[in-house]
Amino acid sequence: MENKNHESAYINKLEEKVVNLSLQLKSKTNELNYTNESHRKSIGKLIHNLKNPIGVIFSFSEILLEDIDNYSSEKIEKYLEIIKNSANFSIETLNSVAKYIQHQAPDFKYTFKSLNYNQLVLTIIDEFNAELSKKNIKIEKNIPETPIILNLDAKEISLGLRNIIHNAIRYSTNNSTLKITLKESKSTVETTIIDEGIGILKQDLQAIFKEFFVVNTYSEDKQKCIGLGLPIAKKIIKDHNGDIFVTSTFNKGTSFKVILPKK
Repeated sequence: MENKNHESAYINKLEEKVVNLSLQLKSKTNELNYTNESHRKSIGKLIHNLKNPIGVIFSFSEILLEDIDNYSSEKIEKYLEIIKNSANFSIETLNSVAKYIQHQAPDFKYTFKSLNYNQLVLTIIDEFNAELSKKNIKIEKNIPETPIILNLDAKEISLGLRNIIHNAIRYSTNNSTLKITLKESKSTVETTIIDEGIGILKQDLQAIFKEFFVVNTYSEDKQKCIGLGLPIAKKIIKDHNGDIFVTSTFNKGTSFKVILPKK
């Protein structure tokens, strides 16, 4: 009788293990299917976004090659500038898609280290001095002098914040103000980025974090938008156990709030 009880308990344990392994396999299969479907959609949207600029490059290259002797140097320069801009957009799109897919991978690894978050944010802001100056945008920084030490992946969180700030500048009008504030609480640090740009309609607010979604195809400076900066930023912030919120008033400006945990 005792042997039978042991045998029955052993079989029950095996059955539990089989069930657990089956559930784990199903979870991994679903994860893999989601990743494959996400990649398939990204590739499809990538092809769609590259058709036009590559078509422009081909068309203007063909025009120049067929009749270059009859064009003035000014016209050749104009056509080459169009080719260059289309090529730059294509390269930016490829790089953004590669970065987006990289962050969607289940095995993507972060390197977390303790760092001075205040200094990190100040360094990122300094990178945009030329863009701010070009549009005569005034920057208002409200960043505490006392260091806020957070455990972050410096490279990745910098990319996320850089995407948000770049987006704010891109859609800001000339001679406006950009405000960046750090606020520390007991358990979190809030980074708020407020612009005085074109704003976002209420019905578009939740969609701005979807890949390839753009509120305006072109920014204020006529640069074409890809629509991957904010999705990448949100993924990085979420992977840091943080959160991101957005509020906006159309034609008045937008506010992004990034909340990161202190532990």
